[in-house]
Amino acid sequence: MEESKERIRFLFIKLTKRECTREERQELIAWLQENPAPEYLPEVEDLLQQENWPVMPADIASRVFTAIIQQTPSRPAVPLWKRTAFRMAAALVPLVGLAALVLFFYRDKNDKRHFANNTRQVQTIQLEDGTVISLNQRSSLTINISPGKNKRREVWLKGEAFFTVVHQAGNPFVVHVANGIDINVLGTAFNVNSIDNNAVVVLNEGSVKVNTSTGNALLLHPGEMAGYSASTGALTRQKVDTLFQTSWRYNLMAFKGEPLKTVMHRIGEQYDYEIVFDQEEAEELLFTGYVPSDNLQQAIATIEQSFNLKFILQHKIIRVSNKKIL
Repeated sequence: MEESKERIRFLFIKLTKRECTREERQELIAWLQENPAPEYLPEVEDLLQQENWPVMPADIASRVFTAIIQQTPSRPAVPLWKRTAFRMAAALVPLVGLAALVLFFYRDKNDKRHFANNTRQVQTIQLEDGTVISLNQRSSLTINISPGKNKRREVWLKGEAFFTVVHQAGNPFVVHVANGIDINVLGTAFNVNSIDNNAVVVLNEGSVKVNTSTGNALLLHPGEMAGYSASTGALTRQKVDTLFQTSWRYNLMAFKGEPLKTVMHRIGEQYDYEIVFDQEEAEELLFTGYVPSDNLQQAIATIEQSFNLKFILQHKIIRVSNKKIL
């Protein structure tokens, strides 16, 4: 443990001196993404020994660290320059390697806002009209913030988001996704997943109309899902469990009767771990339930409690073994 702590301290100091290699920066970011306890961070005094390093009280440094790794609950996103944590973090300019851990936001000259969620947490964006958008991990969104009177409110989505739209007479809300798919909204709550040029729309309440560039359209009712296939151009409808389909909003990954090999593959992708099974028969065990998408230890514990298995984490590898042979 002490050896690991000294290694991280060494990497932090190299980072402040701008001497970190690309591999060392990735190692440091991976360590931060595991939500380490604050006491394992290097002391402020250790960093202050570096030349030209700005003085920062330990309590403020701790708050900046907490903001960076997104340990606080999701809350409405506000412009970066208005955030207290951002103003304090201005003193941490040498730590540019940590930028990938926070929600990226900027506003362009065309009066659009751009958001990219590069964190391991669901991010919440609240618009001026009261509409609330939950943006999933590895997703991005562009918002037209000044549509004007009797004009469309428009957003462009890559990835996945859940929308709770406030109705405005004369100002429809439209979500644009890949391959010319448009979701026209009045006032409603719905989920959109646009990955690999396909699109899935799940309606929780209200009504939405899904339109394709080829002229096909579906009017959805609560509890229904529309699916668009880029390979066939087909637009389909089916009944679904909306809670299961939108569990990611609560930082959960949902599974229903899926082989453990598939479950562990998703967990490995989420937390950047390789998965190794000691027994092939364990790969075919079926799992139904929810596991956290922002806490690896809890995710592993949940599956361990479901089966007679033991998980060993070491060197970015998760080894899955039968408890009886350990």
